[in-house]
Order: sequence, then structure tokens, then C-alpha cells
Amino acid sequence: MWRATQNWLLRNRPFLVYVPALIVSAGWALTRGGVLSSRLVLFACAGLALWTLMEWGLHRAMHVETGIGLIDRIQDTAHLRHHREPDDLEHSVIRLSASIPLATLILLMLRAVLGDWLGSLAMLWGVLAGYLLYEFVHLSAHGPSRVPGLNFLRAYHLRHHFGQKDRCFGVTSPLWDWAFGTSPRARCAVDK
Repeated sequence: MWRATQNWLLRNRPFLVYVPALIVSAGWALTRGGVLSSRLVLFACAGLALWTLMEWGLHRAMHVETGIGLIDRIQDTAHLRHHREPDDLEHSVIRLSASIPLATLILLMLRAVLGDWLGSLAMLWGVLAGYLLYEFVHLSAHGPSRVPGLNFLRAYHLRHHFGQKDRCFGVTSPLWDWAFGTSPRARCAVDK
């Protein structure tokens, strides 16, 4: 029983942390500006678009061999282990010890660029929503049950794992694979 509970907590930790954080920060924003403005919605949509690019870039970077011991160990712990053990769902999810500092860094960088805490926060909402979508799609792709409507993304991601490790870096969207020339070459075994 404890092991099942522990596995559930490990798989669901980003949802248990970021969903409440999104709700609390949106509540805070409502107290600051009344009704959410279209400007904040646009920033959130821009953040979601930014997430798709970040997802592609971070996933692609995990596959660049550097020959530098520390970086190689980080890559292995953060991602390559998942390629060796794709059915280990507990280690498929990004650790909070990595995602929280990254989310904080993103917020600070957005603040530096936008010069506005509320707009930066709204953009972070989009990034975090994209991240949660990524975790959901990723867990669904590797999990035993099929989620209706995700068949294309599941097959697309499994191509990356089981046939074209140098392609298909987008998990929630194939857009950047298409833009950067890492779309799948041809059908592979997972397509059949």
C-alpha cells in the first residue's frame, strides 16, 4: 500500500505543487487588477508558446553528448535514465528540485525582459500550463492506459524512444521538430 502511494505521489508531484501555485497566483493577480485583462491572457498564451520551444530545446539538449563528466551525469540523471527505463513512470517526471529553480529562473528572466511582475507572472502561468500538459502527455504516452485524443502525441513521442532518438523532441507539439528539421524521417515500428 505504501509503495503504491509513494509511486502515485512521485508521478503526481508537479500537479500537486503547480496547480495550487497557479490558482493562488491567479487569485493574487485578481486582487491586484480586478478582472483578468486581455493583456494577461495574451501573456499567458505567449508563455504557452514559449513552453513549446523550451520543451523542444531542453529535450534536445539532453541528447547532446558533451564529453564533460558533470554535464553527462546531469543528462543521465535528468533524462537518459528514462530512455533506458521508459516504463519507470516514477522517474519519468521531472524532479521538483529541478523544476522549481527553473520556474523561478524563468520568472526572473521574464521580469527582466518585461519589466512587469504581473505580466511576467501571467507568462509564467502559460509556461507552467504547458509544463503540466507536457507531464500529462508524457505520463500518458508511457503509461498502461490510453487517454482518448492523445493517440497522435503518444505515437509521436514513442517514435523518439523506440526508433528515432535523434528526432521527435517535441512531446506536446511537433511544431519545433518541423521548424528545426528534427521531424520523424519515415514510419517506424511504433507506427505499425
